Amino acid sequence: MLPESRPMSYSRGEITTFVMPHMQNVLGDLFGGTLMSLVDQAAAVAAIRHAGGPAVTASIDRVDFRERIPVGSLVSCLATVDFVGNSSMDITVEVYADTVSTGERRHTHTAHVVFVAIDEAGKPKRVPRLVAETPEERARFEQAREHREQARR
Repeated sequence: MLPESRPMSYSRGEITTFVMPHMQNVLGDLFGGTLMSLVDQAAAVAAIRHAGGPAVTASIDRVDFRERIPVGSLVSCLATVDFVGNSSMDITVEVYADTVSTGERRHTHTAHVVFVAIDEAGKPKRVPRLVAETPEERARFEQAREHREQARR
């Protein structure tokens, strides 16, 4: 039995990998499609954790590609569930690239993803309510709620 609610701090996901040569584009940087896969995986971890079971990608609403990520970087995708509906979860994924030799960390990308929790038959199922506990979490919740309302228009 799922809890009625879960705190935002519980519903997080993280994927970290070393950018290897087979992951590069023609410019020698991380290929965008590979980055999208990492973003989707991090969002999946957050969604499945929050839902307490299977969840699938419904949409990747937006990805802002801010900076290149060169081969040899350590790339981390940090996902947070920022808002929930009945079965859907709005998730923000922030991407960071670390230069391993210096420890320099840059925020390189942000993505907004929507996942839907599903039952054994593949039908949408209800997810726990989301509890924002800190001022930062409340701000993220409100921003995601407004984003969802704008998307419906």
